[in-house]
Amino acid sequence: MKRTTVALAALGAALLSASACSGSGETRTGDDTGGAGGDGVTVAIEADPGSLNPITNATQAGETLAAFSYESLLSFPPGQEETGALAEKWEVSTTEAVFTLKKDITCADGAKLTPSDVAATFTYAQTPDTGSPYRGVYFPAEGLTVTPDDAAGTVTFTVDTPQSFLNRTIGSLPIVCAAGLKDPEALATKTFGTGPYELTEANPGQSYDFALREDYAWGPGGITAQSDGIPRSVVAKVVTSLSTRANMLQSGEVQLASISGIERDRFTEDDFTTSTTLNLRPGLLFFNQAPGRPTNDLAVRQAIATGVDYEGIGNVASEGYGEPMTNLVPGYDTLCPGMDSAAALPSFDVEKAKALLDEAGWKVGKDGLRAKDGKPLLLKVLFPSEESAGLTGAIELLQQKLGEIGVRGEPTPAAAYTDVIFQGGDWDLVWAPIYTTLPSDWQGILSGEFPPDGGNWTYNTNEEYFTLAAQAQGHAGKDSCQAWTKAQDSLITDLEVLPVTSSTTTIYGKGVAFDLSKTILAPATLKLDS
Repeated sequence: MKRTTVALAALGAALLSASACSGSGETRTGDDTGGAGGDGVTVAIEADPGSLNPITNATQAGETLAAFSYESLLSFPPGQEETGALAEKWEVSTTEAVFTLKKDITCADGAKLTPSDVAATFTYAQTPDTGSPYRGVYFPAEGLTVTPDDAAGTVTFTVDTPQSFLNRTIGSLPIVCAAGLKDPEALATKTFGTGPYELTEANPGQSYDFALREDYAWGPGGITAQSDGIPRSVVAKVVTSLSTRANMLQSGEVQLASISGIERDRFTEDDFTTSTTLNLRPGLLFFNQAPGRPTNDLAVRQAIATGVDYEGIGNVASEGYGEPMTNLVPGYDTLCPGMDSAAALPSFDVEKAKALLDEAGWKVGKDGLRAKDGKPLLLKVLFPSEESAGLTGAIELLQQKLGEIGVRGEPTPAAAYTDVIFQGGDWDLVWAPIYTTLPSDWQGILSGEFPPDGGNWTYNTNEEYFTLAAQAQGHAGKDSCQAWTKAQDSLITDLEVLPVTSSTTTIYGKGVAFDLSKTILAPATLKLDS
């Protein structure tokens, strides 16, 4: 099946960037206890980023560290319209976006940022050999023209195919300064950006040290290096253990950390001064529709979705800290917060599920399990092995519920489960925490060529969805939301995906206030308590 959308890149960015997901963005302030210690702050990150290249590393840790030294054209504060980061103003349609840069922005090496530098960043990211997971996500893989005008201070982006959210996608890519683009290999270990902090020391697997740029003067809301409370230094400490992060936050060894699951039960308002809760890592169940798979049959997919009590499973997966999902794009930063597909979701009905399987020819044997033409109804349930204990319990409950309708579920944990699905491996159901902020992201994830030639790893052939998505792309911004809702309804009705739960995480600050952009920490907004 041929399509031009780069689905593999789209999913890669969505999965690797699972740092971010939708959320309430609720911020609470408790008593001012504890401080950041001197004029610096220590931030706990959940994993080592590996390469520091902001164009090729879309992992949570990679994007978190990149934000200290790199900026994009736009910023996306919680619950608000996009604001200018490097861009002072912008104009957008479905086929063109024009950004005017702020004046006197400089790189860490003192060079002035120019529109040509912005264009060169996109050229680098667009080159297939670069291997950017943002290609086909933040900008079209094909049919993109970038025209810089250094005299006017503008960069113009034109696309051959209409895009609903052109300013928000183009405006999200980190911009690399000329020195970094001249030596791309150096991007893996050094920083070459316009951001408020410059990397001064890297100890992979342990910590990354940043120093404030004294010449920084173009931050959001007029923030500069001279703003009150802005930390003069930041240490990003790699702390992979959730319980250890919680311990370090309580003891004051770190001043900012994300904590999920029941570890939060131990916290009181004396343990932090600021917190923001996000609906992190959505729980989504996908069906393998490859020919020959039982789940290629819509009746089987409907039976599973109807017979497994996905709301109960979601509650176990989120350890009680989640919300049922009725929207594939539950982000607080989305332009379409009202995309509710609750009416498209199946109701829990075990007897109906059994009847669907009976009608599809899957008969119950003496052992209580179903078979058809001598072949048992066995489903391999793939899931990420490094998730929480809650997910392990949820998969066990899913296995139990499948058994109650005569289906044998085989839990298959995998650390690199994305390798299995991308390569057309052996699976029937997969629990995948895919985070998206725009409904158009799903067009990239669930279309394209089948593996191994492309990234349409669910083997989706839903022509109704393809048509509705193409129609939605013809509308700009919020005007497209109704059309995207119809496309989303089609995905859920045809059960390409079953939304289950959106688990939450809480980012705590102790003696330091902060804000976010697309749920990634916005370093320029860090402010130490006085």
